Amino acid sequence: MEDTFTGRERSRLRRARESGYLNAACRSHEAIRDAHSFWCWRLRLPVVWFERLSLRSRYGRVQVDLFTTPNVLNEKGEAELRGLCDRLPVSISSHDVTWPRVPLHQIEELARKALRAALRAGNYELTEATRIPVADNVLSWKIPA
Repeated sequence: MEDTFTGRERSRLRRARESGYLNAACRSHEAIRDAHSFWCWRLRLPVVWFERLSLRSRYGRVQVDLFTTPNVLNEKGEAELRGLCDRLPVSISSHDVTWPRVPLHQIEELARKALRAALRAGNYELTEATRIPVADNVLSWKIPA
């Protein structure tokens, strides 16, 4: 998949793997985001990426996605991520966090802090499938809500 990327895009992916978060402000942002997400999924890491809102915008979006991990954020993790930038609007669920309007001079620092907060022990819980009996000798798997 990475063979189709240009040299700049491959170096962007390399930098993302070194830092842990992706700068997706490029022409093929969906393809490079998919490649980075696949890499994070294989390592069971949260996907953290940021991009500009438009080509000449002074603002960007930061996204943290925990669907590539077996974890969900607990209350402490949600509170810590909410407190990273008190003045910025944020949308938080147990599986993802989005800052929709971040000034560009703060965007990379926020992505770095968000990745550290999402990985910090005590900020997430492991979601495990539980076995429940359905019939006499049949077991079914159910993921708790």
